[in-house]
Amino acid sequence: MKNIIVQEKKMITKISLSGFAGSGKSTIGKNIQEMLGFEFISVGNFSREFAKNEYGMNINEFQQLCKQHPKLDAIIDNKFKEKCNALENIVIDYRLGFKFLNNTFHVLLKVSDTVAQDRISAANRGNEITTAVAIKKRNKEMQQRFKMKYDVDFMDESNYHLIINTDNLTSKEVTDFIITKFQKFNQK
Repeated sequence: MKNIIVQEKKMITKISLSGFAGSGKSTIGKNIQEMLGFEFISVGNFSREFAKNEYGMNINEFQQLCKQHPKLDAIIDNKFKEKCNALENIVIDYRLGFKFLNNTFHVLLKVSDTVAQDRISAANRGNEITTAVAIKKRNKEMQQRFKMKYDVDFMDESNYHLIINTDNLTSKEVTDFIITKFQKFNQK
């Protein structure tokens, strides 16, 4: 009898959440953390802290600086991807997760500008500009910056395992749906 080699499928142990500002990435990430016991890591929080501590800027000002100095994006992305790729059982708020993270179930959360405005205003994130026009501009600039820097569009749905429009769903509904799809994905 010949030797039979059976390769076992490696279990996916990470979930990355991508999408425009206000789509619910942080809220959903924290919900998944609570329900699955995963650690929640956010590149947005990392960037906000970095902007405040290193440059005394809010996130809007810092994104303008990143546009002028692309090396800042690379610094943040390199540190963040190294950390995430070294960990298991994590949920990651990271728009470029599909590009940089291994062994990960990638989710795109979509949202309209008006719903994003309401959510960001309610989150009370300091001195971020929260008008629908400012949010749309911020998202577009971020999308263009990533396209120029990495030649990827983080809103391209083909990069993801799951796409959800969060406008008319509660955070619990979105969380439950992601967890169900994540678990089914691992059963394939």
